[in-house]
Order: sequence, then C-alpha cells, then structure tokens
Amino acid sequence: MPIGIKPILQLNHELNAGLFQDDKISIKGTILDKATNTPIPFASVSVVGREHHVQANGKGYFTLLLRPEDRIHALRVSSLGYVSREYKVEALLEKAGAGDAKIFLEPKHRSLKEVEITAKAQKWKAQRVGYHIDEGTSFHYQFTPSDTASAEGPGQEIGTRIKVKRKQAVLQSVSFGLAGSGNAAVKVGVKLYSIKDNLPHQNLLPKPAIISIKPHHTGWITVDLEKHNITVEGDFALIIEWLSETTRLNSGSLMTFATTPKGQVTYYRAAGAKPWRIRKSTLLDVKSIGMYATLLYQR
Repeated sequence: MPIGIKPILQLNHELNAGLFQDDKISIKGTILDKATNTPIPFASVSVVGREHHVQANGKGYFTLLLRPEDRIHALRVSSLGYVSREYKVEALLEKAGAGDAKIFLEPKHRSLKEVEITAKAQKWKAQRVGYHIDEGTSFHYQFTPSDTASAEGPGQEIGTRIKVKRKQAVLQSVSFGLAGSGNAAVKVGVKLYSIKDNLPHQNLLPKPAIISIKPHHTGWITVDLEKHNITVEGDFALIIEWLSETTRLNSGSLMTFATTPKGQVTYYRAAGAKPWRIRKSTLLDVKSIGMYATLLYQR
C-alpha cells in the first residue's frame, strides 16, 4: 500500500479546501455533566441528517466545522450513560457568540417498579486503542450498521490486532482510515475475531456489521457498534471486509502510512475461507494501516 504520509497530507489539504472555504462556520464548546458540572470525555457531536461527526477530547472539548447551509440543521450530542440532546445550530451559534458554548447532558436514571429510588449513573472511561489514531485527516464520518444490508459475496479481508490493556472492556465503535472509496458506492463489513496462535480465530459478531459508503468518501470512517453489547476480555482482531465487486480492495483503498508503529500486526486473506496471513513491512513495501477501536472501561 505505497501511499505514504505526503500524499495523505496533500489529499487532506485538498479536502479541506473543497469543503470549507472562507465562509466556514465553526462551533467550539465543552460538554458537561449537568449534575456535577464536570466535563464528559469523548462525547459524540453529530449533525442530524448528515454523516458529519466529531468526538470531544478527554476534557469534553470539541470543535465542529459546518457549511453555511447547516445553520438550519440541529446538532445531536450524546454519550454513554447520559440522555442525548439536540440543539439548533442557529441557536447554539447565537448562544456561544464569539466564545465557546457550554452544553450540558443529564445522566440517565433507572427506576425499579414500585421502588422509589434513583440508580447512580455508571461512570465510563473511553479509550481509543489501535494505530495512527486521527492521523492523516481530521474528518470523521459516522456510520450505523444496516440491519437489512446484505453482502454480494465474501470479499477480501484485512485488519489489525487490537491490544486490550485491561481484562475487560465494552466495545463502543471501530474506525478505519479510507483513502478513497472511488467512483462507485461500496459495501464494507466489519468483523471481530478472537486471537489464537497469533491469528484471527472465532468470530465475535453473529454476522458482519455492514455499512454502505457513498462514492468519493475520504477520511476516518467510524462504525457504531454500541447496540451489539460486545464485551472483550483480551486482544482481538479488527477486520474490514470489502464486499462490493464493482470496487475491489486495492493498495489505494485504505489509508496507509510510511511509518509502522511498534507492535502492529496486520492480517489479510483473499475472499472466502482462505488461511489467514500476516503482512510485514519492508523498506520498499509499506503495510501500515490506520485502524483503531474505542473501548469503554467502567470506573
């Protein structure tokens, strides 16, 4: 996958120039717990009706770039353990003025039948684990797997080993860098495997989480897997399966980098039940890909 850092940065510059010119709109703010007034780390901010999404940092701070026509849309702010809220973009811009907006979320409360008590909201810490996290481009596209989408047939698979630093974690989402989806829409399946003898072993999902990507998509693709309630108790393999025959997975499909992080293991195999193989980088052949997972640990 001989793309390297320079072409990625050039592509990112062109994408920035094409999407956000002098009339860009910027919303900056901090997402806070309404009960404690403390920041909510890694909360999600998305434009309702559009595949545009950012994630707050560890201190709850975010920056979102919008198009002028987005003034009529709404922003959805959400985080695990909190009640999601929507804000009108126009109202939020007026409220923030020249400064930063403060957005408050209420913790979710659970009540038991005939018992007048309020359960304490669970506290979660999000951690992104993987390789080349957010490098190459600042653009993220948020996808939710379709329950009705079907694969045309088995496709080529490629992925990496995700190292789980603690014994148990809940998988919130997975992300991979897309260098370009080409001129045709494509279907991509997300697969998760346990690890045995340093190779993918048993599938952790009953069926692939399939998403449909429109033509000319470039940037980080984040796939929400929270509804599947997947708990991982050790290292696992995050695999991307290219399911569209019209646009085959090739050296220019996924975002690749000229430097290979220490410890990255990349797996691949051809379509069908072929044996898994491990790709290794050489001076002339770069095999380092951008791929990571967002894990939730209970505090």
